[in-house]
Amino acid sequence: MAQKFSSSQTIIMFIRVFFACIATASSALVVAAPSAPIAVKTITYKGSLQGSLPYAQSGDTRRDARINNLIFLDMVEGPAPARYSDEIILTKDADGTSQGSSEFGFSVFRNDDRILALEVEAEGCGAYCEHYGRQYNFDATTGRVIFASDIFTPSGGAKLLQKNSTKRTLEYRRAIESLNKTAVANRKLKGVATPWPKPRQNNRQDDEEERIASTIGMYESCLESIPDYGKYYKLADATLKIEGESITFLYERCSNHAMRALDDVGNQKVTYKIADLAPYFTAYGKYLLMSGPKVAPQVDPYGQILQGRVGKAAITLYLSRRYNDDSLDGSYFYDKYRTPISLSGKVIGNVVELSEFDSGDTPKPLIRAEVKGDELEGQWLGKKSLDFWAAP
Repeated sequence: MAQKFSSSQTIIMFIRVFFACIATASSALVVAAPSAPIAVKTITYKGSLQGSLPYAQSGDTRRDARINNLIFLDMVEGPAPARYSDEIILTKDADGTSQGSSEFGFSVFRNDDRILALEVEAEGCGAYCEHYGRQYNFDATTGRVIFASDIFTPSGGAKLLQKNSTKRTLEYRRAIESLNKTAVANRKLKGVATPWPKPRQNNRQDDEEERIASTIGMYESCLESIPDYGKYYKLADATLKIEGESITFLYERCSNHAMRALDDVGNQKVTYKIADLAPYFTAYGKYLLMSGPKVAPQVDPYGQILQGRVGKAAITLYLSRRYNDDSLDGSYFYDKYRTPISLSGKVIGNVVELSEFDSGDTPKPLIRAEVKGDELEGQWLGKKSLDFWAAP
């Protein structure tokens, strides 16, 4: 038998249904709403550090902090400004970084609703000075760092790395072939009857032949090292330059500083059109690069900026990628004081142990935390024990 309702009960039920529909619709809108666009602004350094670094700013402060702190910790070994209030930072000699980087500059290669991709260039000085560049690729929704292992399947990545090795090998072989032709022409021009590369009768080389022989020897050594690349580097270690229509794998030059002047090959790069990479992409890669449906990446805490607490104190933590021997390093700072504390440690099973190796305390403070997806949960152990937690 159907239940009858009074007019007042009917009105109350209608109101409940009405607001439930509004709540459901609002939730759907919140989930579907795109992230606020990221504006890349400029922080200018003057003094011992000079140049400009990028500063991401949007309505999402947590995402912005993940992006900014990773870049600044990597480039100047300090946290990014907590807010974009001063475009110019004056530095003194004491503010210089241990890696001696300066003369910063940056380029934005891609900034849309899926990916923020930048390059930061700098002059690094130690025993000598050299120009270098670093690539930073972020998920524009979360601020999470994008690694090659996120966007390429294991088999797809392996095939691409093999293709890259073939192309790099060909570039060196062509360079050697060109040098040999130059040496042959040089002897012909100077009337030397002994064929290259045999030693001359007087067992002497002119400056040009010496340069060519040294360069060929260097390139042959570079060729020998390419097959070993996969033994020491994982797919996640690949350096990617992501642009609107292409992805480029970047490789640092093989030559050392002393031989740099001879190295015309220099840094190597292998570029692919994104449209041609579909067979190699993960579902997450297709979401980021081919407008595929939204898919979450496989997550872990390594190579990312995390935020959390030691006891009740807010902290920001950066961990490196896991090295082949399961060691790792990183740093963290208390948000109130913003002074980085260096960390070094290892991964044992599903547990991360990190020591404050520069600390003068006895015993040295130790973080022991269990990995739970992309979160860390455990204890900070020093003169007392405090709860520790960190997550994206």
